[in-house]
Amino acid sequence: LMDPANGGRPNLTSVMERNDLDEFMAMASLSDRDFTAERRQAVVVSLGGDGEAEVGDIAKDDKAQEAKEKAEALHADELRVPRRPPWTMDMSADVLDVNERRYFLEWRRALAAIEEDERLTLTPFEKNLEIWRQLWRVCERSDIVVQVVDARDPMFYRCPDLEDYVTELSVKKKAILLLNKADLLSPELRRAWADYFDAHGIAYLFWSAKSATEIVDAEEAQLRAHKILAAAAAASTNADLEFNMNEHTGVDAEDEDEDEEEAAGAGSGGEPAPKKPRDRADVLTREELLEILEAEAEAAAGKGARANRRDGRVVVGMVGYPNVGKSSTVNALVRAKKTGVSATPGKTKHYQSLELGDGLLLADCPGLVFPSFTASRAELVCNGVLPIDRLTDVRQPVGIVAAKISRELFESIYKLKLPLPALHEDQKRNATAGEVLRAYAAARGMTVQMGRPDEQRAGRAILKDYANGKLLFCVGPPGYTGKLGVDGGGGAIKKRDGDPIGEDDEEGDEEEDD
Repeated sequence: LMDPANGGRPNLTSVMERNDLDEFMAMASLSDRDFTAERRQAVVVSLGGDGEAEVGDIAKDDKAQEAKEKAEALHADELRVPRRPPWTMDMSADVLDVNERRYFLEWRRALAAIEEDERLTLTPFEKNLEIWRQLWRVCERSDIVVQVVDARDPMFYRCPDLEDYVTELSVKKKAILLLNKADLLSPELRRAWADYFDAHGIAYLFWSAKSATEIVDAEEAQLRAHKILAAAAAASTNADLEFNMNEHTGVDAEDEDEDEEEAAGAGSGGEPAPKKPRDRADVLTREELLEILEAEAEAAAGKGARANRRDGRVVVGMVGYPNVGKSSTVNALVRAKKTGVSATPGKTKHYQSLELGDGLLLADCPGLVFPSFTASRAELVCNGVLPIDRLTDVRQPVGIVAAKISRELFESIYKLKLPLPALHEDQKRNATAGEVLRAYAAARGMTVQMGRPDEQRAGRAILKDYANGKLLFCVGPPGYTGKLGVDGGGGAIKKRDGDPIGEDDEEGDEEEDD
């Protein structure tokens, strides 16, 4: 876990997938064992075919799917966040390290036992102990832990056991679900999710890091313009020049006087404008989110907690999957780029503390993937959890996207024509992965040798558009049949049980990768 090339510091590189040999050696290292290879002692364990193909075939069988669901329900309680072993301040670092490795090894072995059940498919999850140690630090230090999820499919990214772990550390601690990219959801869908969370006792907030960042940037640009205007007005004694400059920057002198009078009235005890009551399904502004987080952290810390702390602050922890917009959320709250933002998952590499005023501290944890059950690795790619640029086969994830997005929406967004289904096929069926890839490559002139369509480039572009919301698809709570995406978009209406029951072909708003 220590990286010699990094000065002997902990290796904080995210590790979610290993081949069998690397996995075997990693488990051996955790258990402090050494192994020597023996020649001419080969044992044939299995002559089976491609495991992924077998799982795909089994999933098509109704009986196998029912058995799979029963197995998931049976092992649901075993998909736990690794716990940190009990420790004290007088415990040596070596003893603590040994205990943490032992607990982590036991956790890995428990998940390996689950994977032996052929009915189940476990997602690639974080296997680097150092990354989990960052999570332990954030949860232990924070008064409240905010789990950032993608609002388009919040239950996919939510980790219920993380919420249990937070309350295990202290009954006073609280976990809150922050639904980022909520501006892509229709108001009806946000209210439906609010009803669902209220019914299940889940604390939640709706938020858009992209919208908040745009507002912060606009405010800073306006502030710079006012400073330039003030400096020019002070340096000039010509009233006409001052008027022209005000008119050029879009700021009228009378408007400035009115703004100054309003500010003076507010500062001199005048009654401020009444606040509009916040609806539980509203997308919060930066100021509203900060106010709520600070109030929740103060309530969790207890009365007088700030006075008893050396720094006088309450702490808010930020955790979540890679690429859900956690780094963008942190930067919007801090009003500065403190955390790297990238379309590649896992940009944040280490735990960091950021000041949000005199009484509030933000503890940011690296993005990590929690263990869960999933139908395929391709779903993680579609949801932006695994890097799209490292894909070697785009057909399976593009097939998932094509099954969710109607052919009319594809044609409308990309201004292309998809081939019609054969006469013996359902004329209203969605396009296949091959049809989408070939049509997109032809429309964009993406070719390889001999003029063949470059499906790799086309597939990566489509997957990125799906991840950032250009191809908008939203998931509703069980039983919801209303509008999904903003402006009526959102693709097929999908229940939590996975049954598509309708579709909508209007285009949704676009959001950049976080």
